[in-house]
Amino acid sequence: MINWVPPAAIFIIGAFGIPLLKGRARQAYLLALPVLAFINLLNMDAGTAWTFNFLGHEIVFGRVDALTTVFGYLFVRMAFIATLYALHLKDPKELVAAYLYAGSSLGVVYAGDYLSLFLFWEVMAVSSTYLIWNRRTKSSQAAGFRYILIHIFGGLVLLSGIVITVAETGTIEFTRMALDGPGPYLILIGFALNSAIPPLSAWLSDAYPESTVTGAIFLSTLTTKTAVYVLLRGFPGTELLVVAGVVMALYGIGYAVLENDMRRLLAYHIISQVGFMIAGIGMGTHLALSGSAAHAFAYTVNKGLLFMATGAIIHMTGKRKLTEIGGLYKTMPLTLILFMIGA
Repeated sequence: MINWVPPAAIFIIGAFGIPLLKGRARQAYLLALPVLAFINLLNMDAGTAWTFNFLGHEIVFGRVDALTTVFGYLFVRMAFIATLYALHLKDPKELVAAYLYAGSSLGVVYAGDYLSLFLFWEVMAVSSTYLIWNRRTKSSQAAGFRYILIHIFGGLVLLSGIVITVAETGTIEFTRMALDGPGPYLILIGFALNSAIPPLSAWLSDAYPESTVTGAIFLSTLTTKTAVYVLLRGFPGTELLVVAGVVMALYGIGYAVLENDMRRLLAYHIISQVGFMIAGIGMGTHLALSGSAAHAFAYTVNKGLLFMATGAIIHMTGKRKLTEIGGLYKTMPLTLILFMIGA
């Protein structure tokens, strides 16, 4: 007997109940969903569940092992923290998009096959785009269009790789792959785009700074970490990723040092730190893979905290450039303390 549901279902189905509530009831409901998801995680046993037959293939919505557990706890935890930060929002549409985004990310983590992975992958792209557009400025509209176009392209590349791989192997099971043909290479490129591996990284530093203040918390947590998960699952020990990770680390930190916009600086820093994770995946040893997963688990907390602090500064001052602000320790001492903890 299965005593748990796919974690994605709690967020995705729950998202549609958000517009039906207002005030304190909505806030309580928003916090209850990740708490319910966490309790659900505690009851998930290793193995596969929630499997369905589709055209002779097995669709798996509930593959549970040590790796999925790490990222499941990571995403549920950050969904709760980001929700606390977003409780003041009056617009239910942004909250719906955020929970669809969190739910689809969890769907990718627990997907045991290419079909369900791809479907959740595309829901991630669409729902996260709304968190950029909802800022409702000219720059956010333009950045959002560029973001969705790039991710649609990445989705098509991923789908092409999946079709070729399934045609060659006869199975849609999502498992470890060797770079021995066009299918795995296309899948790797599709994953690499969401990882923000240069030269496929401009979308991140372009779009994240233009998102809503609360949307940036979800964005900084989910897309790149989901990509780290699928690379850990599909391409551990792929030496090409060592080179890619080193390039990311140097590229991201180089541009971060030169940046004056607070949120753009943090966006470049995401690229740098994900580079360390990807380099570890490429090394492929047990210690390196564990290190990559551990870094992803810890890094999302400090990055989320830094985006929360910069969001508070932007809300209070209306400014994003570091050269235009100063002396905030006098007027925002709590923000200073929390920012320094994150830093």
